[in-house]
Amino acid sequence: LAGIVSVYGTTNSSNESDKDSIELNKEKPHASTGQERSLEYSIIEAYSYSDNKVVEVTLYNIGCATVSLIDSNNQTVCSETVETEVATTVYLTAPTVNGTYNIVITSSAWYAEGVVVF
Repeated sequence: LAGIVSVYGTTNSSNESDKDSIELNKEKPHASTGQERSLEYSIIEAYSYSDNKVVEVTLYNIGCATVSLIDSNNQTVCSETVETEVATTVYLTAPTVNGTYNIVITSSAWYAEGVVVF
């Protein structure tokens, strides 16, 4: 028997030491105050690489999510929608113009936002 395995990957040439954590304000809009602990958990993490103006976002277990990078004129400069049933990493590249950008992560279960300056 022969099989074909398909693999898709993205490499990031940035040095791990150049990786800066982005503080995200996270909100779970549908959470009840008396919710019991469960084994299910979510991951929403964001990092920036200032040398090549890349934002790395890792998501898990938040449903179908849209990650957007928005400039100071409130214009979306890049955006990607992903499924997060497995841990997923999204790389967004900012334009070559230095400035302040908002990162916005939305799904039916979560909302998160943060600021990155290049």
